[in-house]
Amino acid sequence: MALISIPNLYSASAQTTPKGGIDWILVVDTSASMRGAGGTKNIFDSVKNSITEFVNTARLGDTVTIYSFDKDVTLNANDIAINTNPDRGKLKQIISSLQAEGVRTHTGKAVQKALEHSALLNKRANALGRTVSIVFMTDGLEDVRGIPNPVYIPSNTQFLREQQCKPYIFFVSLGLKEHEKQLNDFASNPALCGKGQVLRDPGGVQLNQLAQNIRPVLITPKLDVNLPTANLPPVLPGTTTEPFNVNTISNVNGKVSLQLEDPNQSGIRLISPDRTIDLAANQATVIPVRLQIPPEAKGGANNLRLVLISADQAIAPIKIDLPVTIKSQLQIQPTKIDFGSIEAGKTTETQTLVVRSNISGTASSQLQGNFKNVSMAEPSAAISLQPGETKIPVQLQVTDNSFAGDRTFTLVITPDNSIANPVSAEVHLYILMPLWRKIVISLLLVLLVLLIALIVVCLIQRKTPLELVEDFRNRNRLEGALVLLEPLPQSSEDEEISLTHLQKGKVCLSDLIPAIATTNSDAELVTVWRAGKKNIDLQCLKGVIFVNTKNINTDELFDEDIIQIGNVKLRFNWIEHQRPSEPSSGQTNF
Repeated sequence: MALISIPNLYSASAQTTPKGGIDWILVVDTSASMRGAGGTKNIFDSVKNSITEFVNTARLGDTVTIYSFDKDVTLNANDIAINTNPDRGKLKQIISSLQAEGVRTHTGKAVQKALEHSALLNKRANALGRTVSIVFMTDGLEDVRGIPNPVYIPSNTQFLREQQCKPYIFFVSLGLKEHEKQLNDFASNPALCGKGQVLRDPGGVQLNQLAQNIRPVLITPKLDVNLPTANLPPVLPGTTTEPFNVNTISNVNGKVSLQLEDPNQSGIRLISPDRTIDLAANQATVIPVRLQIPPEAKGGANNLRLVLISADQAIAPIKIDLPVTIKSQLQIQPTKIDFGSIEAGKTTETQTLVVRSNISGTASSQLQGNFKNVSMAEPSAAISLQPGETKIPVQLQVTDNSFAGDRTFTLVITPDNSIANPVSAEVHLYILMPLWRKIVISLLLVLLVLLIALIVVCLIQRKTPLELVEDFRNRNRLEGALVLLEPLPQSSEDEEISLTHLQKGKVCLSDLIPAIATTNSDAELVTVWRAGKKNIDLQCLKGVIFVNTKNINTDELFDEDIIQIGNVKLRFNWIEHQRPSEPSSGQTNF
């Protein structure tokens, strides 16, 4: 007979006989095809002989329950205990009375009834230490045509979860054609914890060996182990992991202990459980596990193994792979670096950062934040990290075109190891401006102010800069003209002398009029500014000078003033510069 095994997560076995007994639930297909209806092979007598063999080989203390099913399910024998030979005889009579005359094959309902009965058995006071074994014998596919509200095989999955891995289930497939695929799917359901099997025996040719093949499976000590948490969350050095569970179930009573194997000698140790664990037969047991991570543990993955050991060595040790990732620990000192004052275009002094870590590898460095015109001169390449302390020299370069002022930014060290987080330090420096640049900037500011002032003056004066320059050049030059009244000149061209054309700030009258040189007097025309207003004064140099018949030493000239020096009489012309009216003396002349 070919045994199609459903793989356990972890299992081990040894040859011992458990205490307690086996509760057999035998479920027999009694549809007409089992006796050869429709051209199939008549295997029903072989099936009944096989069930009889179960009864003959049943041990004292075992119980037998028999269900038959076709269109519906019938309970033929209910928990008949094997204590005496008459008990076996009673069961054989029931087996002998079974008939394969039914129509349809309601396999799903038969599974349901068997699981419900298994649940009742496992709730009995003496259930601890006993084994429930369900054996189905059928030759065909599930056929529920015309059956109202049928129960399908997969719908019984919830019953499996409620059973908590307790029953063994054997599907004996006797049909000549391909057996029911749903049987395979149901037998391999994780909720059975590996206790489901499909036994393929086309035509029932080896049914006489069925009992001999099934009983050893039930009496061999077996332990199933499941670690639901395949990957623990990363843990920090010097901490204890959160409890995680190892699920176990055994078909025998026993004691087990848990040990930890550490091939890489990381120093991780098992702190719980710290004692042996009692396992009750066919009862799921959860073992909470906690690990202690040493403070000096190196960051990264550690491939540990949990080893479950039977106290009486009836079951071989079971090893469970347990990968544990230790988080990286990166610390940086100091967390603030002050480079002080540095002149633009210069390089700072070297400061040293110390990185403490529990990983090895490389890391990169970069600046973040307001680091414009500042770059790192050191480190210039990748940083090599080692477990423990790594000293990192840091030096900054400030570009020539940097402006003066405070700079605060962040230096970030980023490990290449994905389990490590970046660390950072705050960096501060003050950039100084070189003296020559200060001078240049000051000059530029002065020029800017002057340019603005020039623009304002041009707007106010409504003149171009060239016109303003020309006005400035003419600021202290004489203006107007002198007209020679006496003696009359020989030529009319010599009658008027333009002072404006002289482009001078002062001039002697004797230099302009030769006739004055023969007198014993002379005067000088001078440009003078008073209260922001341009004036032209006549200053006596020698002799006697009259202005408007008034003897003067210095007098301000106005348009049409008469100047007399000896026998020379002149008129001063300066348009729009009339002499202001003199205040009245208070007397009236008639």
